[in-house]
Amino acid sequence: MRLNKSTDYAIQMLLYLAKAGKTVSSSKLAAAIGVSHRYLLQISAKLRAAGFIRAAHGPSGGLVLIKHPDEISLYDVIIGMEGIVQTGKVFGTPSEEIALEMIALEEEYRKTEWRLQQALKAVTLGNILRKDQ
Repeated sequence: MRLNKSTDYAIQMLLYLAKAGKTVSSSKLAAAIGVSHRYLLQISAKLRAAGFIRAAHGPSGGLVLIKHPDEISLYDVIIGMEGIVQTGKVFGTPSEEIALEMIALEEEYRKTEWRLQQALKAVTLGNILRKDQ
């Protein structure tokens, strides 16, 4: 499994907001994680749609985390950003000689995917923040 760059930045954004514990300006947040303001806005749109953050407008505006860090798992963020957690897939039509093996391989992919999902659900932003202390 490989996360796309936006998902990694989304996790960084959420950790930064969780650690700040308050509204952070989008320009400060963009500088803190090393992305352009425009890219940050694209990522934050997905995070808002997933229900993790809220945008506050006005002179003291910015982005704020609206869920407790213990309620946000890595699985939740990946689903919010990518829509799926997937480990592998058998491509093409296998020859008859290995058809049964490809069925077994697909089953192993499903098992691995399930284990990965469980592992990602067990890791919350709160867990990560507590490791920092």
